[in-house]
Amino acid sequence: MKHYTLTPWKEVLLIMMKRKYRLWSLLIVVLFLTSCSLTDFLKSSEPNTNSSDVSQSQSSNGADTSNINGELEFEGIDKPQADIDLVVVRVSLKDELEDSLPVAVVVNPDVSRKPDLVWSVKLFFADRDLVMKGKPGPYGFVTPAIREVPVTTGILKYTLNELIKGPTSGEENLGSVLPPTVTINKLSIQDRIAVIDFDEALLTDHPGGTLGGSITMQALVFTATQFDSIDGVLVTVEGEPWDDGHFIWDTPIYERDLLNAVN
Repeated sequence: MKHYTLTPWKEVLLIMMKRKYRLWSLLIVVLFLTSCSLTDFLKSSEPNTNSSDVSQSQSSNGADTSNINGELEFEGIDKPQADIDLVVVRVSLKDELEDSLPVAVVVNPDVSRKPDLVWSVKLFFADRDLVMKGKPGPYGFVTPAIREVPVTTGILKYTLNELIKGPTSGEENLGSVLPPTVTINKLSIQDRIAVIDFDEALLTDHPGGTLGGSITMQALVFTATQFDSIDGVLVTVEGEPWDDGHFIWDTPIYERDLLNAVN
């Protein structure tokens, strides 16, 4: 067996070659690992063409499109996706607005419903029986009819307007005390005196006569003084004292005066 002796320079060359092979081997391993990671990364970043193709095929075939809850459906191929999204948002906003409406809001109120708050008032009309007999009763020749009226701040004017309308068909043996054509020009309460100003129809359309004037006076005074804030009544026509040719109403008339007169 032969033994070779290496010269010094050959030994150096052999050592360098061994180191070179190690470096190359290490480099190859690094490149292999890097290439694997890069390949996986590129594969994961590719778009999912399958789902896109499915969506496009559904749109092209005129398939229905529903929202998340599956409540809305849209058909047709000529409507772009942006329009569908806009419709969905609009419907959802409408639903939210309807749900947020206060409970007190009434869309279709029942106009035939009777008011919850009413007052019972007395309307004094002519008593036909007393007039026929010519004999006054507790309130002279008038009798009260009880009515329910809605609560209002202008209760006196409302009551007087009801008095102008006259008795109802159910209020038997009662007659009108004011012409139906008359209107109230002005109404005020001063020092517990109700000052009522009528238009000229109170005189021109009134049946007249001494008894007719007395019945109108009694009806107005008893109707107005039923309210706690009123003790007496003064009636004017177009700003002037009532003068029907039989009586001039130039001073207030009080309820107690009429009660004393008839009793």
